[in-house]
Amino acid sequence: MSRGYADRNARRYQAYTGIGHQAALQQMKDKAPGSRPISTAQGAQRQLEGLVFEHLKGDVAYFAHPLGIASVLPGPGASTVTLDDSMTRHGHPLVAHAIEGLLPAEVPESVRTEGSEHIGVSGIRVARLSRRALHLTLVGTSASVVLRSAGDTDWATLVGERHSDLSGAGYRPCWNEPTLAEQEREFRTDHADYWRATEDASWLPSGLLRRVGLLHEVSSAYCTRYWATWDEWKFELNHDQDVLPAHDALVEHLTDPKWGMGLRVDKRHCQCDAVWVDPHYDRECRIELAGPQGRPGTLQLRFRSLGTWRDSSSTHADLLRVQADPRWLHRVMPRHQSPSLSKARGRRRGRPDRSAVQ
Repeated sequence: MSRGYADRNARRYQAYTGIGHQAALQQMKDKAPGSRPISTAQGAQRQLEGLVFEHLKGDVAYFAHPLGIASVLPGPGASTVTLDDSMTRHGHPLVAHAIEGLLPAEVPESVRTEGSEHIGVSGIRVARLSRRALHLTLVGTSASVVLRSAGDTDWATLVGERHSDLSGAGYRPCWNEPTLAEQEREFRTDHADYWRATEDASWLPSGLLRRVGLLHEVSSAYCTRYWATWDEWKFELNHDQDVLPAHDALVEHLTDPKWGMGLRVDKRHCQCDAVWVDPHYDRECRIELAGPQGRPGTLQLRFRSLGTWRDSSSTHADLLRVQADPRWLHRVMPRHQSPSLSKARGRRRGRPDRSAVQ
């Protein structure tokens, strides 16, 4: 393999996963000839990755990277997910937010209501815990997702504090149990159709998690949120004024026959060039993607372009506060370009902007 070809593949791998260039180059060198650049998870590994991605929630607006995920290193039998070292607007660490959404516990009868017998994700277990990482698995399997942090997070202390807080409030943490707890079994029985549907469609969130770097490296949205309803996934990508949604590039990467995940465009509605659209108001392009024929699971991408009536300066300030990359910010919110970045770009006048992946 020529050096130039290897370097191009590494840049592409970096765009899909968000890992550094040298790490991407090493990953490409280690690939067996003829293998897919991004391996596809199977069985329990695929299910665990789907559950982790779903329950990381994607419901907090602004972190250094879209969804608060800096990078993912996918493997056939394990994946490593690196989360931003960021705080929510209310000072809550993202890593604590993730722990609360993922680790299961039984709810005490005193506060239990219908449908809330347990919190967290049924069946997720802590396989190993250290200061630097939280290793998750599914009960009774060898599946593995490793959570790390881009900063100096003490995972062991955070999990210990979560255990103490829940126990003190009468909850029963069960993320160290070797089998399903009673409330976990009841949940799976009472919601068998839902559990089966999400398991059958887990190829979709697993594949998206393994390609989460695209939301930072290819997308031109400054804010990305997502949610799932059974096997239907919806992403909302917000774009600043005068920034065209990169929906063609993002869809091309997701549907690429070699690097993508078998998705195909099912429906498309675009307002980018609609002459009748009033720039004062928001506009939206929607693209719906489906998997191979007969495979459950759909993905809807909503590309929202904000109208001139909105002032996004406070959003830009929020992204600066969580230490988003200034070069990325310049690409997705160029109207708010900082003076220091302007000077840096002036010194490099005439050189192409390489902050976006082509």
